[in-house]
Amino acid sequence: MYDDFNEILKLLEQYPGLPGAIGMEKAMMFVRLATRLKDEILLKQKLGHDPSKPPDVLPPNVRDFLGHAVQIPDEFVEGCWHAFGRTVWQRDVNGDSVGADAKLFKLYGLQNLLSTRTLFPPTRQCTNPDCTKQESLLRRKDEPRRIVLFTLGEGACPTYSVHLHCHGCNTNYHHDYSVKNDVRTYYKGVPDVIEVGDHQFAEREVLNLFAGLMLVSWTSATNGARVYNTCLSQPHNNTENWFSSDLRTEHVWDGFCLLSLLEDHARHESVLTVPHSGLQKNRLTEAMKARNVRIQQAGQEEYAHACKKCVRVWPPEDGKPAQKCSVLVIDGITIGHPCCGILHCAIALANNRHRYCPVHDAHHHVCCVEGCSDPVATSAEGDPPRMTCKEPDHSALEKRHKQRAEPTAEEVEESGIEGDTPCPGKPETGNRRIRALFGRRRTHNEQIMVRPCGIVVARQTFFGSETTPQTVDMIHTVFHVEHSMPNIIFYDNNCGLYRHLVAAGDDLYKTVGLPVDVFHWQCKHTSGKFKTYLTRLSLLNDILSTNKLTKPAIVA
Repeated sequence: MYDDFNEILKLLEQYPGLPGAIGMEKAMMFVRLATRLKDEILLKQKLGHDPSKPPDVLPPNVRDFLGHAVQIPDEFVEGCWHAFGRTVWQRDVNGDSVGADAKLFKLYGLQNLLSTRTLFPPTRQCTNPDCTKQESLLRRKDEPRRIVLFTLGEGACPTYSVHLHCHGCNTNYHHDYSVKNDVRTYYKGVPDVIEVGDHQFAEREVLNLFAGLMLVSWTSATNGARVYNTCLSQPHNNTENWFSSDLRTEHVWDGFCLLSLLEDHARHESVLTVPHSGLQKNRLTEAMKARNVRIQQAGQEEYAHACKKCVRVWPPEDGKPAQKCSVLVIDGITIGHPCCGILHCAIALANNRHRYCPVHDAHHHVCCVEGCSDPVATSAEGDPPRMTCKEPDHSALEKRHKQRAEPTAEEVEESGIEGDTPCPGKPETGNRRIRALFGRRRTHNEQIMVRPCGIVVARQTFFGSETTPQTVDMIHTVFHVEHSMPNIIFYDNNCGLYRHLVAAGDDLYKTVGLPVDVFHWQCKHTSGKFKTYLTRLSLLNDILSTNKLTKPAIVA
């Protein structure tokens, strides 16, 4: 036999010192690497060589590589080839591949609770500092749990997840978190595999793929799941009597949010804790709220960004200290998302299909016509719930809404409807149209603060409208750190911003320049007392000149 140990040992002993220079690890490495180089070895042989037999001598480049890789002298490479050459030549180049092992485990391992991708906790001993049995090995509490692991290279793999139990402090250790007193505590850092469902796990590379698709091509979570199921899942991995290998939309969202939170905590060297019980979709809610509050208060990661495009610095001159001028641009982006139907209410909806938040849930049973507080009429059996009261004009408006919505329901549903029916209760001077909101109200805009170079400093959701008081409050909230306030702020309503600051007694206008664009200046402020206060761009020399600094302030 070409792989008989006795025969191999005889061949090795022909080279003095070789049997004692290599062990199992180096021998296996030599065979594995040489197997992958069979085509390269054969390429350097004479034309008459029989490709079914190993050559007597290795090419110089292959011999040099194997010697360095296995860390054995050149003469020992020749001896190893003499002893293992026939073994190498009979082996399949993919014999040591992960795929080949996976096939064997699929055929014979799963039935014995074994898999190449079984997930274990990262520790074998309890890490609770208050535990009295930290030195003892953790024990498996239950049988391995059947799961599906979504990978980038091998598709959706049926495998197992093992969790261990500490009998000293009753802490359960899972692959990416531990559980004690119904609190799930994730381990420090970001794991390579993350639990995205009760029986579903995903590699970090897969979740990064979904994040990239969302950021680069605006791919939805639903389409991200479809991309994976269509192109990457490798259905031949499926096995009978296992969980479905289909990746669902909620898995994408849960994985995306969890990965984002874990990366955020890793950057801040903290640990993520969430409730262990309850629905998966609600488990991360409080953690995400806490992160959003921190981002709003402390700003984005580039909160203190400064570069030559957004900050101008003048060196000391004539005994005066160095001076700087930083610029900020504020604007709103119309990206509305469903919110509570009560104007300016910032409480999140319990479900995106709802029209009102939990606090204002009773309004679901109130007529949706503006100004009407009567309860909705009772609908006929089998019909969808009514949204208007018994008032004939209001009922007619709802009927017309349904007729308009039939061909393009999705298009009409989210908007308010304005009826043409005159309201009989109005004065003789004129009637107003009846207005109703049959769909969900949407937020007004996302207000962003950005540096001239394009770096986003902060973002905040504005509900109902983009008001000046909200903008002022956002400015003070974001730049609450001393000396962080920009010297000049560009905003499309700086005139209104200035008037509000003066009326409110806010001295911000005394230290921050508020330029007004030329069109606004010429068309809207040809007269009036505020014209003398508004700043012309030509007077803000610190953003036009590179030589001289003039104090950025409102020109009075």
